[in-house]
Amino acid sequence: MMVAVIPAYRAGNTIAGVLDSVLPFVNAAVVVDDCCPEGTGDVVEAITLRDERVSLIRHDVNGGVGAAMKTGFAAALSMQADVVVKVDADGQMDPSFIPRLVEILDTYPAIALVKGNRFGNSAVLTRMPPLRLFGNSGLSFIVKVCSGYWNVIDPTNGYIAISADALRAIDYAHLADRYFFEIDLLCELGLRKAPIAELEMAPIYAGENSSLSIGKALLGFPVPLAKRFLRRLWSQYFLTDINVGTIYGITGWPLLLIGTAFGIWQWYISYASATPRTTGTVVLALLLFIVGFQLVLQAITYDVQFSPRTLKARLVHHALTMTSTYESSVVVVGHDRD
Repeated sequence: MMVAVIPAYRAGNTIAGVLDSVLPFVNAAVVVDDCCPEGTGDVVEAITLRDERVSLIRHDVNGGVGAAMKTGFAAALSMQADVVVKVDADGQMDPSFIPRLVEILDTYPAIALVKGNRFGNSAVLTRMPPLRLFGNSGLSFIVKVCSGYWNVIDPTNGYIAISADALRAIDYAHLADRYFFEIDLLCELGLRKAPIAELEMAPIYAGENSSLSIGKALLGFPVPLAKRFLRRLWSQYFLTDINVGTIYGITGWPLLLIGTAFGIWQWYISYASATPRTTGTVVLALLLFIVGFQLVLQAITYDVQFSPRTLKARLVHHALTMTSTYESSVVVVGHDRD
């Protein structure tokens, strides 16, 4: 059973159209009115009277997209959903991709989550607002580091389909309430090294303003991202396993930091006293820095090499093709029916 969860806030003008476009592809839709001041819930309530596939849940207090999604997850699981698809209420997600997202989960049962990938086609880069493109690029790299999904191209994409089994396996109730939700979900799955997939798809930009500003991300994301990164390192390299990456890291970082600090200190002494440092002092600083840098680079390489598996999918002539970082072949797993 496929259930679409639609977090709704300030979507009074778009929610009816989104539901009309989503319902042909799912068995049911759960709209979570996150205390919208524009009467989104009233619009949906009228729709529920004529379509039993639509359910409405109202929040008395605005909790953010994450809080709405967690409410929707619980409702979808209570409906015995096999797959839960997140669809935004602003109309920027093409519902025709839903069958493809679900098809990937059906074909590869080990896959926990399928995400959209906006950057498979370079033409998309010219259509995306420049400021949003710049912000997404920087944030995407940081999310790769923190989640461990180094092979994900578009980690901040919010168009996702997740299996019910994967939802039950994580403590989704403790995920972030607001815009950090999608990233937090990815980090939670990355902590378990769950295989995921990306489906290339073009976004829909019709002049809408993004609710997530770069300012909000800069102020609100660094601390939780750092916490997720440290939690991943502790869990994957110390708590559950001690491996070569652990050795590289615990030896490389101290040497790199000591070499850098020692070199800066010796440079300062040389500058302040107008006395050049001895060759041995310079060589020692360089040796500590170079060895430390090489070990840290090896630690990063190890982390990238053994990152969770990521399957890549794209539509070519109405066929869904799959490639991945752990399969060299391309497999056609589905076609459109005339």
